[in-house]
Amino acid sequence: MNKKPVSVIIPIAVAMFNVLIIFFPKEVMDASKAGAVLWFNNVLPSLLPFFIGTNILMGLGAVDFLGILLEPAMRPVFGVPGCGGFALAMGMTSGYPMGAKLSGDLREGERISAIEAQRLMSFVNNSGPLFMLGAVGTGMFGSEKAGIFILVTNFLSAVLCGIIFKSYKGGKENSPAPRKKGVIKAALTAMEKARKKDARPFGKLMADSVFKSIESILQIGGFIMLFSVVLKIAESIGFMALLINISESLGFFGKREITEALIYGFVEITNGAGKLAALGLSRENLILCSAMISFGGLSIFAQTVAFLSKTDIKAHIYFLSKLLNAALTAVIGILIYPLFSFTKINPAEAAPVFALNPTGSLMASIFIYAVVLLAVFVTAAAVNIAFYFKEKAPGRRRISNFSRK
Repeated sequence: MNKKPVSVIIPIAVAMFNVLIIFFPKEVMDASKAGAVLWFNNVLPSLLPFFIGTNILMGLGAVDFLGILLEPAMRPVFGVPGCGGFALAMGMTSGYPMGAKLSGDLREGERISAIEAQRLMSFVNNSGPLFMLGAVGTGMFGSEKAGIFILVTNFLSAVLCGIIFKSYKGGKENSPAPRKKGVIKAALTAMEKARKKDARPFGKLMADSVFKSIESILQIGGFIMLFSVVLKIAESIGFMALLINISESLGFFGKREITEALIYGFVEITNGAGKLAALGLSRENLILCSAMISFGGLSIFAQTVAFLSKTDIKAHIYFLSKLLNAALTAVIGILIYPLFSFTKINPAEAAPVFALNPTGSLMASIFIYAVVLLAVFVTAAAVNIAFYFKEKAPGRRRISNFSRK
């Protein structure tokens, strides 16, 4: 028999999971409710506006417009087309799994190649500022600066990981495309062509965007509830305690409490971050928490794989990139920690603005969405202005002529 072990193990595991649901009905119900509340209060108001907005923008051709403008910045630095800048901005703003969704959409639409999509996935799928600043920094650690520290280390490591992954199957495609004159006109033409190709009336585009976004957000909610139940069942049968005991006996992470937090965080980052924050605001806890958030956990990984399932983006390469991302986050955290001085505040005073109040989360999401879009356009304008003056610089034509001799 040449059957792969996975093809046998997975059905057995799923069957055991269904049996355990029957044996622990109360625990499963409580965990499922907790996951649903988390989704409804935090994920739904935070992500849905982004999903709808990005789907509309892609239908309007804004991604193609920005792709032309951001090409001079994205291609040399990350080895991806300019349209990857849109995925980077939205992924860093709205958080998991927006980067994966947009990367999958760009690949499905054949705006990027399989290699470029793999590079893009190494740095665009990250936690969002609402979660890092509000839920974790202020809400869990009780420190605004803790949230800023986590945000800075996560974003710096993502950019560095993207630069490293530029060499992934690198070749001539890493070279920037020849600079065309009239870049604004070219960008507008690309946007017009994309809009004509889409051909949907705006009302239809908006309705489709809402429907597709709701479908995506429901999928995320399902994964959150599923992993909440998985964690609760693993606790109920003693599996989590067994893992903690084994890790503690091997001396992987030192303290039992830290071991427990990291194991929980490996499955689902919110639980792990909460357990680390409960141990106090210390250098070790903060750096480990930041690295954990950078990795994302198995729950986020499952959501990401679901969004990439229709593409040829390789999940195991993405998984390796997140491990590298987490390692880079820890190193950056160690280096910049002395630059921060942390003070505790009362979490109840500030956390609801970001983490616990659905209306607050919605308004904050819309505000950040608008700010990021403005920042993307300003960055694109600045890059193209810089290239314009570089092309007009004295001696450029003479150097170019000399090089052709």
